Amino acid sequence: MKTYVFATDLHGDNQSRDAVEALLKFTDDMFKPDIRIFGGDLFDFRNIRKGVGAAERQDSMANDVAAGLEFLRDFKPNVFLLGNHDARLWGAAGYHESGIIRDAAEQGVRDIEARCRTLKCKILPYESDKGYYDLGKNVRFVHGFHSGIYSTKKHAEVYAPPGGIVLHGHTHAIQYHSIPRLGGGHGMGVGCLAKIDMDYNRHQTGRLIHENGFAYGFSDGKNWGAYQAKRGGSGWVVAEKLSVIKTGS
Repeated sequence: MKTYVFATDLHGDNQSRDAVEALLKFTDDMFKPDIRIFGGDLFDFRNIRKGVGAAERQDSMANDVAAGLEFLRDFKPNVFLLGNHDARLWGAAGYHESGIIRDAAEQGVRDIEARCRTLKCKILPYESDKGYYDLGKNVRFVHGFHSGIYSTKKHAEVYAPPGGIVLHGHTHAIQYHSIPRLGGGHGMGVGCLAKIDMDYNRHQTGRLIHENGFAYGFSDGKNWGAYQAKRGGSGWVVAEKLSVIKTGS
């Protein structure tokens, strides 16, 4: 049986310190999983997004990048699924109209890839047909390619293995959906490690379902488990021990 922790959507210097602390305490001191997966948007890169305003364009990326690299050092993922925000840097390194920004982006990509090589962490691209990671035959992880209130349903329909589950980020929401098909299939949005009240989304009603959280579980080839860790009352709700109960003949 392989155990895992899946966390996503840090957004660099827009992270929730409380959520990151809860994740690291659970991962390092309690659960100690076999596989650690980070599901993307390690950085925010707000100043190189399409349609960026003049004020945001002048922001430095130094704090954003430093915060993301610090998280990589502390969480030590085995797998890093690039998110749409991370992909901005790879895109800028390839085709940005400003040579200075393109050069800086190329150096940033080299630094991130070097850090991941040191950690022996596999980087997967933000591409709908390649940007996923499978644990066994029944648990799949993606950053996320759909948004809106039906995003978890859509991810389940597209990415859930037969009889298994796909876990995703991107939406910053905790959601669950089962799809009606032979063998079944499930989707789970696990929340985020970012601040809930970031400046860009203060006016959006979708923010009202955003929650901090991460997921953990197991796969043994036949059986799987996916469990949500989230803030509850004055602390975080998790269950430390997982097992398969066998019944019948």
